[in-house]
Amino acid sequence: MKLFLIASLLATAACTGDAVTPTVEIVSASPDALVPADDSADDLTIVVRYHDPDGDLGGGVAEVHDCRADNLVTTLDIPPIASDDAVAASVPITGTLQLVVADVGDITPDRILPAACADTTTTVTATETPFCVILVDSADNPSPPACTAPVQIE
Repeated sequence: MKLFLIASLLATAACTGDAVTPTVEIVSASPDALVPADDSADDLTIVVRYHDPDGDLGGGVAEVHDCRADNLVTTLDIPPIASDDAVAASVPITGTLQLVVADVGDITPDRILPAACADTTTTVTATETPFCVILVDSADNPSPPACTAPVQIE
């Protein structure tokens, strides 16, 4: 499983808070169904909105957890987002990231959900699963996970 990331270079200032942990919210996931046997239909695109109170998300990583098994985690380095001066001044940033999980395959789900997927209310099966995203900033502060709606695996 490969992951590609396209970062929105639109980083905007937002209000500061005491927390230095980034947050992530799922904006969309498409398509609604994947076909692992068809290379042209086995890629999932997840768009997330992030907020980072101290601007150091760039240089961190995006983790996408396939909730069918604990070891199905794809990690990708997040490119620089804010300028060095903005990071040094802890300027908050908000923007979007587009994550593409390529080559989602057929697997038998684990009996126990991965920790990143523990709060999902979706039943995970071999034919339906959410994908959960955690953003980790350059200071190793992880966001709480955000999960997609169930994606069909045909």
